[in-house]
Amino acid sequence: MSKVPLYKQIYHSIKDKILTGELRPKDRVPSEQEFMDQFMVSKTTVKTALAILLDEGLVTRIQGKGTFVSASPSSFIVDPNSRTIASNSPTCIGLIIPTIKTKVIQRLVDHIEYYVKEAGCQLVLHITRESSSEESRSVQALTQTHGVRGIIVFPTEDESYNESLLRLSLDKYPFVFIDRYLRNIDTYRITSDNWGGAYETITNLLSEGHQQIALISPDNTNTTIEDRTHGFEKAYIDGNMLIDKSLWCHVPIRTLRTGDTYAHIVKFLRQQPNITAVFALTAEMARHTHLALHQEEGLNPHIELVSFDDPEIPGISHILQDEEQMALSAVKLLLEQLGGQHAPQRVEIPVQWIHV
Repeated sequence: MSKVPLYKQIYHSIKDKILTGELRPKDRVPSEQEFMDQFMVSKTTVKTALAILLDEGLVTRIQGKGTFVSASPSSFIVDPNSRTIASNSPTCIGLIIPTIKTKVIQRLVDHIEYYVKEAGCQLVLHITRESSSEESRSVQALTQTHGVRGIIVFPTEDESYNESLLRLSLDKYPFVFIDRYLRNIDTYRITSDNWGGAYETITNLLSEGHQQIALISPDNTNTTIEDRTHGFEKAYIDGNMLIDKSLWCHVPIRTLRTGDTYAHIVKFLRQQPNITAVFALTAEMARHTHLALHQEEGLNPHIELVSFDDPEIPGISHILQDEEQMALSAVKLLLEQLGGQHAPQRVEIPVQWIHV
């Protein structure tokens, strides 16, 4: 069995026919369905191969008619006997992230880089450090960099209105939001099932008899936190329970950035002595809460703590995101756009409840 990925086999079969003249300029390339039948592969695999050929300039796509050999494909070939990318610079995918500190983002970057490389492309990474102005500069730099054909964007914490991202959408520039997104921009977006994960967590805690459940999270300024908070709320509603929002602690963004998060959480916990459980909406909040409960005098270390994402603390139940599937889906959607498709959609990746 060949160890060459199927999309590369399809890619090479088309490219070889172009190089040998079997497929001549302006000839129609077989349809996606024909390739699917011939190679017994999925449509995504075929689209990946065609996207690379399209990006190399070897083929062109005409909406509603199909894929055709370029008028002058030889102008893109460096060496007729070479199987390297044929343009003067490699095809690149941009990745904009707010930080590299969290385990979730570290795993996303690792998996995105892998699948981008599998697609025959290179990754160009920009870190905004949670700055919307830096995010705008990154968008501008990447779109003006020769070889960058599309961008995956993990928006900043506060998700403030960003005209650069809106312009990408209006121009139909290939890009995908991952994890967070901006509600006022209709484009491709990949998220975990944040609402469902929070809903399941609170439903489980309520079924165990907890009623005084605290919520501790970063300020409610982005779609991820919003969706998790709404899932918390809906679980109470469906359980016919009254919600005491005085038990909700959303740590302000400024406090997060000045390093005063721990003190803020300690103060909150001291003001709520009747809490029996805490749902931390991020692993960072869970770690701060766990430390406070076990080190601060007067706080109850037996309060049940649950986290969205693994806080890497033994004995803490948590919700596990599938970062690899998120990364794979983001790269696939970007390649579809590079292949000429534009049909914005939202993909929600299931999460897993880990009870310990």
